Amino acid sequence: MKFYIVGFFVAFLIGLTGVGGGTLTVPVLIMLGIEPSIAVGISLGFSALIKIPSSIVYFFKGHIEKKTLFYLSAGGIPGVILGSLLLGNIYKHDKLRSLILLMIGLTLVISSLVNLWHTLKDYRPTTNKYAILLPLFAFLIGFEVGTSSSGAGALGTLLLLSLTTLSPSDVVGTDITFGLILSLIGGGIHLFQGLSDTNIIVKMVTGGIFGAIGGAFACIIFPKKPARIFLLLWLIFVGSMLFIRSLR
Repeated sequence: MKFYIVGFFVAFLIGLTGVGGGTLTVPVLIMLGIEPSIAVGISLGFSALIKIPSSIVYFFKGHIEKKTLFYLSAGGIPGVILGSLLLGNIYKHDKLRSLILLMIGLTLVISSLVNLWHTLKDYRPTTNKYAILLPLFAFLIGFEVGTSSSGAGALGTLLLLSLTTLSPSDVVGTDITFGLILSLIGGGIHLFQGLSDTNIIVKMVTGGIFGAIGGAFACIIFPKKPARIFLLLWLIFVGSMLFIRSLR
């Protein structure tokens, strides 16, 4: 039952605040006693499945910028493959498992801080001349996703808002599809390496369907920005605790 609740809880908060699934899912699973490496694999599988419906909607609405998605994928796919394989090798060494917690904690803090900055500021470029840098930064995001399941949502959105002139709807649609691609590839590699649990993923997705619907309705009632800021501050705290735990 607890994994149905986790799926509902994570999807509800995504629908309410827009914060990415990997950022929320991994620390919650770790706090429930799931091995960090397994938590990353579960999170990637869960994120991939819950992003499929959204990606389809944005595709048919024409809010996926294909050229930008190609640039992101050119860098992100090699990054997520490398990160996923690296995590699989780290998992084989007991003494290095604390390094996983360290990476997850740091990624959670950094991505939440970046997302918080993006929430409080409203900077937009007036030219696409820096878009050529998308593959490089996308590689780093892919690597983060492969090792910690976090970063595709917060960092991907910030990357597109900082280097392109895409409309907000195109930014969201393109970033969700980019995150879907990374989650599918990373989740597949983790599953192949035995670093996932399909039973838990199915339970979380089942709960997540109802959570996503509830979050969408709650978004109409509750002010989105204050809720997002509060959640990001909480994630910074959780990430800091994971970082401290990794040093023990």
